[in-house]
Amino acid sequence: MPDKARFDGVRAAVTGAGGFIGRAVAAALTAEGATVRGIDAARDAAEGISAAGAEPVVADVTDAAALTAAFDGMELVVHTAAYVRDWGTMAEFVRVNVAGTATALGIAEAAGVRRFVQISSVVVYGYDDPSEQGEDSFLRAVGIPYIDTKSASDRLAARRGAVVVRPGDVYGPRSIPWLVRPLELARANQLAVPSPGDGVMLPVYVDDLVEGILVAAGRGKPGLSYTVWDGRPVTFTDYFSRIAEIAGSASPRTLPRPLLELLGAGAEALARLRGGPPAFTSRAATFIDRRGTAATGRVRELGWEPRVELDEGMRRSAEWARAEGLA
Repeated sequence: MPDKARFDGVRAAVTGAGGFIGRAVAAALTAEGATVRGIDAARDAAEGISAAGAEPVVADVTDAAALTAAFDGMELVVHTAAYVRDWGTMAEFVRVNVAGTATALGIAEAAGVRRFVQISSVVVYGYDDPSEQGEDSFLRAVGIPYIDTKSASDRLAARRGAVVVRPGDVYGPRSIPWLVRPLELARANQLAVPSPGDGVMLPVYVDDLVEGILVAAGRGKPGLSYTVWDGRPVTFTDYFSRIAEIAGSASPRTLPRPLLELLGAGAEALARLRGGPPAFTSRAATFIDRRGTAATGRVRELGWEPRVELDEGMRRSAEWARAEGLA
């Protein structure tokens, strides 16, 4: 458990505070006595940031002048801002995930910020190795913008002395990739997994992740990475079957991966014609076809342990989804 007095009176900035993880981190820091500045590029994020108890600030992480003002007087920065999606150009991802991280690191250093926590992802370990990946492992570039730019920003932050946290597959209320979008696909009878359906999910309930971030923020060693997931892998077939149950729909179909990629390419083409985001993409199959797991020894050495098992996490997720009219 983190020391609840550790953040009392701390002046903290959270980038991407309007997002799923950022808002949860801002709320947790506020609850522990920190004075939190919630930074987000979207003006319509202000209401949610205020609801988390933070001061909303509109600033793009690639805007050095805006970020300089936002980081002024801060002692801690938790950098969650990123493009988290499976569509878009490499240039878009590089601008936010890499250049934005570089800008945030530079401004934080100039402002005298004592602690910088970079929120990375287990995607840096890749999806093909069936073994357990050590926390110093890295994947070579694969040509998928989200994976490549998260890996690049992870390395950049570590080299600049940040504490790096690599979340697993983060689910729970408000999770877009692992709750909202799968529910939408399930309701449209489009939920599917690559054959033979044994892709490995590394789940972590959002509250457990936030606790891991706070532990790393307080006790983590600069330049090291800390992987946070609950240590109990499940198949995506199992997980999506639970999603389908919440949605009241049929179980996910199992289809050959090349077919899923072809269907995703078709969905992308249709989305371009309509001028909106695709329901799923040709890259989506990669993210649900992982072969191995990742070690969590470092964060556990700091005293972190997961508290919310999958059954309870899905119960809470279902309750929220029903209240939001998603199921």
